[in-house]
Amino acid sequence: MDRYDSKKPDLNRLYDLVIIGGGINGAGIALDAALRGLSVVLLEKDDFGSHTTSASTKLIHGGLRYLEYFEFSLVRESLRERERLLKNAPHLSWPLKLNVPVYEHSKRGPLTIKAGMVLYDLLSFDKSLPKHTFHYISKNGNNGFDKSCINKKGLKAMASYYDCQVGYPERLCMEVVLSARKEGAVTLNYHEVQTVKDDPEGKFAVVFDKLGNRKFAVKSRMVVNAGGVFVDKINARISGDMPQKIGGTKGSHILIKKFEYGPKEAFYVEAVQDGRPFFIIPWRDFYLVGTTDIYYDGDLDRIAATEKEVEYLLYELNNLFPDNNFGKEDVVYSYSGVRPLPYEPGKKESQVTRSHIVFDHSKYNGQTNLISIIGGKLTTYRSLAEECVDIVCSKLSINEKCKTQNYHLIGSEDYESNEADINNLAVSYASKYDIKVESVKHLIKFYGSRFKNVLTLVENDPILKEQICAETPDIFAQIVYAILFEQARSLNDIMMRRTAIGTSESLGLNCTERVAETAAKYLNWTKETAEEEINNYKTYIYQNHKNYLNN
Repeated sequence: MDRYDSKKPDLNRLYDLVIIGGGINGAGIALDAALRGLSVVLLEKDDFGSHTTSASTKLIHGGLRYLEYFEFSLVRESLRERERLLKNAPHLSWPLKLNVPVYEHSKRGPLTIKAGMVLYDLLSFDKSLPKHTFHYISKNGNNGFDKSCINKKGLKAMASYYDCQVGYPERLCMEVVLSARKEGAVTLNYHEVQTVKDDPEGKFAVVFDKLGNRKFAVKSRMVVNAGGVFVDKINARISGDMPQKIGGTKGSHILIKKFEYGPKEAFYVEAVQDGRPFFIIPWRDFYLVGTTDIYYDGDLDRIAATEKEVEYLLYELNNLFPDNNFGKEDVVYSYSGVRPLPYEPGKKESQVTRSHIVFDHSKYNGQTNLISIIGGKLTTYRSLAEECVDIVCSKLSINEKCKTQNYHLIGSEDYESNEADINNLAVSYASKYDIKVESVKHLIKFYGSRFKNVLTLVENDPILKEQICAETPDIFAQIVYAILFEQARSLNDIMMRRTAIGTSESLGLNCTERVAETAAKYLNWTKETAEEEINNYKTYIYQNHKNYLNN
């Protein structure tokens, strides 16, 4: 196994490419470039996937609603990438059935929805997922569709189609980073690029190591700014005359516990308040409800759902399930992120394109070795990376084609996604290591074939096979694995992005001290540092996930 500290940047070397930003797009660019033989350094100011990537609706989708804005090429690209991700990371993504109810008050009537479904199927002609179904609802029957859990008043039709769910987007980002590192890239979190300066050989990035409290310079022939919502801030440090490129919109979600007679499948519904489509998706022990779409110009490092957004989502939830009367007390927690959309002043939030732009600075100010990524979404990270690295290779006169189309991410090697095979494997390893079957099954689905690497850690320390807290099946070995092999440097990294603890019902607040105690042994924290990490984590949770509730 490859420990995180086995690759450090060579400060005397001229790299081919420095990438600023370790979200899913930056990680994808690093992997693509490394596979083509480029020397790569990936720099992230916080933790990998800690901003927009981890705040998504947890979907890999074609973008059904993009059809009404005639973004057919984006839908086709998304559907093609959805299929690739199913094959290249089957442990991280799986089919998800979504139901679309059509009511008398719906702005999009049955014929519009039916036409959209047919077009969606046509654009995904090479898919492995089932085609859509469509039923008109009679007044005295349900035409075979169980609609008992949803509002029946005015229900005219029901369409059903398939997209995919990615249960842990932050995990997907992490495995892309790990894959890039496996292919030779240097990957550094908590390393902030303070400026980029010209150099006779290319450019050099002045980097601040936030944990080591030191500065150093990395030289490269090309620089890609994949900073997501921070793109404009980064460009201001590099080239102060750049116009605004990002016009981010905020998307907030709420989670409620699964309820009696609640849906077993996902719903994609038109909001009665403004006609905007939103989702209700089963996820773990919850229903994930979202999202909002609001222009945002606030603090990009502190993004949380407002009371007004929570009320908006609860109103829509209660309209779809009128017998439950959900209130704020039913919200387990919320989370929010900002989409790094292109700046398109004068447009409504929903009308701003979701297509990405690979911006070549040479066309604006003559900086031939600088590229910025504008926009992008989780589903199309791979194709975005391919487009970007094609440009990089052209500029560097490197004749190498993209190799990520059929590249299996770390964890997908020899992975069998059949549920029966997973259960049998879990039973076998649970017996071998004397661990709960539920925990082993969780490890298999979380790490793919690399779950065995986590389990080997318990051989020398049996305490590591213990379950961390009752709410999730995570075990202590995952904490150690995160630190030694997955570049976790803080309590927040471990809780929110290397395990499922921080996204459980308690948000990990009932086991924070236990996790910190184990992490301290491997990160050499003093007692004071461990206490500071605990306080920082609790502050983060209440500011970002429970800010509107007094609990």
